[in-house]
Amino acid sequence: MQMPDSPRLLTELAPLLAAPQVLVEIGCGPHKSPNAIGIDVLPLPGVDVVCDVNQGLPFLPDSSVDRMEAVHVFEHLSDLETVLREVARVLKPTGECHIRVPYFANPHYYSDYTHKTPWGLYTLGYFCQEVWPYRRRVPNFYNNVRVRVISQKLVFSSMFLLPKLLKKAVQAAVNLHPWTQELYEELLCWHVPASEMKIVLGR
Repeated sequence: MQMPDSPRLLTELAPLLAAPQVLVEIGCGPHKSPNAIGIDVLPLPGVDVVCDVNQGLPFLPDSSVDRMEAVHVFEHLSDLETVLREVARVLKPTGECHIRVPYFANPHYYSDYTHKTPWGLYTLGYFCQEVWPYRRRVPNFYNNVRVRVISQKLVFSSMFLLPKLLKKAVQAAVNLHPWTQELYEELLCWHVPASEMKIVLGR
């Protein structure tokens, strides 16, 4: 897919980029938030930029975004390294990127053939250098991307009422501390799979 014409887009996006709070929604679909810059791979109603984010976000200036949101998008990426590099580039120093992805042990993750990138507690460790909340460290020398993990929470849900109530109690216990999250992932994730992860990144 060809990337959009950046100079033309910058002109068209200028009013949104000049807003007091610049919000970008990646994979916004047809229901973009008001005043957000909506990005999607499909030309749906409300989408401002039609592109493949695996190829970058050249139409967004450096340090221009206050908040970025991507709900069930990052698991579909084929080039996570490029996208995270772009996230770090376009976020303001105080900006945040809010991500929701399915947890790797969730059957809904591995039964969907469109999912390309599994997500667990340590996925972002490969892109962090200094601030890392977990005892287990992973190599971060494969790339020069540097993001900061502000928070990671595991979310548990169910289609059935009783398991849903029980999983809410499990969710509270698992998210008490980073080490309880690590203990869960090592010993229990295949017995009581989390549904998704809620992640907040900074630069």
